[in-house]
Amino acid sequence: MSGMKKTGMAMGQGYLFWYSESYLANAVEIIIEDPKLGKLFSLKGLQEKIVNLTGEGKAKNETDTQIIEDILGLINKNPEEFFCIIPFHGIKLESQYTIGSVTLYPASQKKSVLKSKVSDKLYDNLIDTVTDEQSFATVNVQAVIPSGAIEVAILEVKPALSILKFLVNKPNMLYQIGIGQQNQTMFDREFIAVNQNSGITQHPFQYVPCPAELSKLQSFGKDYVKRIGDIQLKIYSSQSTAPLEKGLVNATNLIASGLDSEDPTIQIIQLMSAIEALVEQKTFVQGITDQVCERAALLLGKDSTSRRKIFDRLTTLYGKRSNLSHGNTAVITPYDVIYLWQIAKNLCFYFHNHFDEFIDSNKYEKAKLKDYLLNLRFEGK
Repeated sequence: MSGMKKTGMAMGQGYLFWYSESYLANAVEIIIEDPKLGKLFSLKGLQEKIVNLTGEGKAKNETDTQIIEDILGLINKNPEEFFCIIPFHGIKLESQYTIGSVTLYPASQKKSVLKSKVSDKLYDNLIDTVTDEQSFATVNVQAVIPSGAIEVAILEVKPALSILKFLVNKPNMLYQIGIGQQNQTMFDREFIAVNQNSGITQHPFQYVPCPAELSKLQSFGKDYVKRIGDIQLKIYSSQSTAPLEKGLVNATNLIASGLDSEDPTIQIIQLMSAIEALVEQKTFVQGITDQVCERAALLLGKDSTSRRKIFDRLTTLYGKRSNLSHGNTAVITPYDVIYLWQIAKNLCFYFHNHFDEFIDSNKYEKAKLKDYLLNLRFEGK
């Protein structure tokens, strides 16, 4: 069953059909990866729109070619301008404050800003759904679908907040500044995109509106917590720790830090650093990119095909990380972050499961890992 491709079912007025989730994801990824088109759509919104267009086409007995033309029409559609409101927290404002294309407002001005920016009809439909409890930012963006407008707006607001973080934060005094708010229910809808033609779109932020329940942690997770906790205890009590122990602790912290970041560029750097903490060996003569990508692929891949696939994908992402580290630009997508998170987390679990096989001393840093990987490479085990 694990080798079968996942399928989804779409149902609506006049249609019912099954589709390949993997094929849909591949098609959407091509669009989201595009430096220009990717800024006009949201990942989830585009998937839903393609499925809906397919269903509507089937209901009208359109041919596959006509349905494809409908989808291409969506992709090539001229973007519209959206006025977006993005809530944020951690900054006290007395009046509006402009940073580039983004304007920050205190919560008390939300209704007056909406009144000045949207038509009377849209204002009447919208005003009962928002609160005056959250500071907010406004920005005008171009997008094809409303959910895409919200994602683009968030990407505009984040750098503005980062500038303020840079100015006010110190290592020992951090202000909790960020996008959104801690949702109280799954129905909080403070993210707003308004277009005078298509109307209003609202959706909640991605944070779960309840605390994590440790009682639901599985036995494997409890074992991992214990191992990392024991290593942390050794570190805090100044006991000697082996390279693998340091690597596991560092990788765990880097992954957690990466997940907590709101900036995908920071996420990719943190997650790649987590992978390096586990597999990089400074005493081994090999280019760092090839070494890290090859070792991760050898450990996680099941055969030569899957290992090559992992190696190629990681090499591409390493190139993006390198560009960012050296002051250049790179397009970072949700697929990039999710993939690196999966690789980094699976490597942590791999070394946790094989801890006794790879534990060694500081004198022979990762020597057991090196020998194991050389056997995999040359003997094909």
